Amino acid sequence: MLRSKSKGHNLTAEQLTREHRKEVLAKLESDLANNVITIGEVVKTIRTELYGMTQTQYAKFIKISDKTLRDIEKGNTDPRLSVISKVLAPGGFQISAKFVPRVVE
Repeated sequence: MLRSKSKGHNLTAEQLTREHRKEVLAKLESDLANNVITIGEVVKTIRTELYGMTQTQYAKFIKISDKTLRDIEKGNTDPRLSVISKVLAPGGFQISAKFVPRVVE
């Protein structure tokens, strides 16, 4: 559950305001960009805090197997980009690539 900054009470996924959703997503984006969290942790946060779903419910919602979702959240798999795209899309995220020169020492 999230803590409302303004009122100091717990909010369920159904009670999140648009502003709270934006705050959660901005934090996820920042944390992911700074390697503070994994894609699996982002997926779990989207599933639990934004949608309030179990793994089974979310897997059905995005049309992947329960096992695949569990493995992604635990970091126990190397999923295809199409699968990563599916699990992140409900949070408004999309996959992009950034090519940077490799530093050779």
